[in-house]
Amino acid sequence: MQVCIIGAGAAGITAAKHLLEKGFEVELLEKRDGLGGLWYFSKDSTGVTQDTIATSSKTYLQFSDFPFSPEIPHFPHHTDYIKYLKSYAEKHKITPLIKFDREVINLRKNGQKWEITVRHGNETYTETKDAVVVSSGLHHIPLIPQIPGKENYQGLEAHSGLVKTGDELQGKRVVVIGLGESGADFAHYLTSFASEVYLSVRRGAVVLPRWVSDKIPADFDSTRAKGWLPREFIHDYNTGCYPGFPERQYSAFRTFFTLLSLPVWLASLPFSFNNAFDFIKSLFDWKMWVALFQKQQRHGSPSGIELSKACAEICKDAPPNQEEAENRFWKLTAIFAWHSGAMFNSQSFTKSADFLRDIVAQKVTVVPGISKYNGGLEIEFEDGSKREIDAVIMCTGYQAVLPFLQEQEIDNSNLYKHVFIPGESTLAFIGFARPNVGALPPVTEMQSRWFARVLAGELSLPNAEEMKKIAEMDGKKAAEKKKAYAKRTILSAAVDYQMYMNELGGLIGCRPNILKLLGRPKLLFAVLFGPFASYQYRLNGDGANLEVAMQVVSNLPPYPTDRVTRDISLLFLVKPWFILLSKLGFKRFEPIL
Repeated sequence: MQVCIIGAGAAGITAAKHLLEKGFEVELLEKRDGLGGLWYFSKDSTGVTQDTIATSSKTYLQFSDFPFSPEIPHFPHHTDYIKYLKSYAEKHKITPLIKFDREVINLRKNGQKWEITVRHGNETYTETKDAVVVSSGLHHIPLIPQIPGKENYQGLEAHSGLVKTGDELQGKRVVVIGLGESGADFAHYLTSFASEVYLSVRRGAVVLPRWVSDKIPADFDSTRAKGWLPREFIHDYNTGCYPGFPERQYSAFRTFFTLLSLPVWLASLPFSFNNAFDFIKSLFDWKMWVALFQKQQRHGSPSGIELSKACAEICKDAPPNQEEAENRFWKLTAIFAWHSGAMFNSQSFTKSADFLRDIVAQKVTVVPGISKYNGGLEIEFEDGSKREIDAVIMCTGYQAVLPFLQEQEIDNSNLYKHVFIPGESTLAFIGFARPNVGALPPVTEMQSRWFARVLAGELSLPNAEEMKKIAEMDGKKAAEKKKAYAKRTILSAAVDYQMYMNELGGLIGCRPNILKLLGRPKLLFAVLFGPFASYQYRLNGDGANLEVAMQVVSNLPPYPTDRVTRDISLLFLVKPWFILLSKLGFKRFEPIL
């Protein structure tokens, strides 16, 4: 059986690897002249800038059976990641299968076959395959907000995907629109050479720093021992544990967690006196007890105007010392999360916090959304304020369309588990489910493992009606919980990383078996209290590779004592109560992992 893979980024090459393992004949069509997708640097196409550094740690970025070299930094530069992808492709003999400078312009099904029309230079040709993987991503057509008065603006207006160096912005007054990772990183990038930097926002965001300490990446806090919590409770847990969150983040759950955790913290007294002492002090915090009788308000309004006012108040003068600068940083973290308009763990995170420190240092100014261009260089914002601006950079993402699918009849309902069109098993969308935490490559790897087994006949899919029904039910469940990933199209979706990885692991048959790990305490400890990374899905089932899993575990840094003790409390003291309550009919307490 012949399979065409559209796109040779991380998603495409891991799809090729797993299809080759099942004996399929594979061809990859790549529009650019090199592999790597968005990670491939080119001045002429969308993708990374020359200074891009990963926002997810290498433990999450790496594929489950191909660890990074230990000497690579926790957060690789884009050149390091491209080298990693090239090594992966070469090891699995994928590189010779890639045809570069091939742009797919049409994809349609003809009988049981797929016809792929390709443009190569001035030539256009059509080839026929038995199955197709679409792994090209959505970074084709920039999404440009239509701002009134654009025709009168005399400054530069550009999408960030086409701005590769800062040469044209040197010494300029620049507004960056957008608060995703590209917007956060671009605003920080500009501070080294632009004269003034403004970040235009219409709502806040949950912002995570890359590090929780000098040696521990922040995404290591995403653990299996904590991931079972229903998301409204994990919101209360997270906002209760991170410094700087306002008083309204006290909650009944936080109080119960504190009381149930008392034995664990007392037991940790000989090993971590300061942490245990701080915990005991918290018992005398009257606000914690009052929270038992207060209605929990988990977030504020998604307002760029209110957010900009709050930022201006917090940073109205320069911080007198480093301690005050750190205090303001956490206050900004809290206020950005509060004005995101959603719960802490029910939306995509901005995994880059350098721009918050720039706000503290008065290098970046937060402003509301732009309401209109007034002519010349003047821009008016939603709060009525006006500024002279030389350039507006749109970090607003891309349209959720694939140009080559325009002639293909695709039902507008949701994809089954974000991979399959209901009733169609020979076309897979790999890499269109965007995790809120973690990283995209391990998600694409799990999707590829699943598709390869389905195509090989090792696993079966439900019938078309059942697939459609399940997809609709998944969407409704997400909407009921007010998850950000409820708002999705057939080509893109934000997903809860832990829930989705565990669900795919169940479909593939490779979820970690905790009971079987009892004889391997180091590995068991890593699975429960270490980062929720892809190696956990190589411990058993199809494609198991225990040796590589142990290699990943051996390279992990020591886990912080205070975090491990909290996770122990959640897993062994809190979870049994949640299980009991869910059995008694209180479904909101049902563990999700």
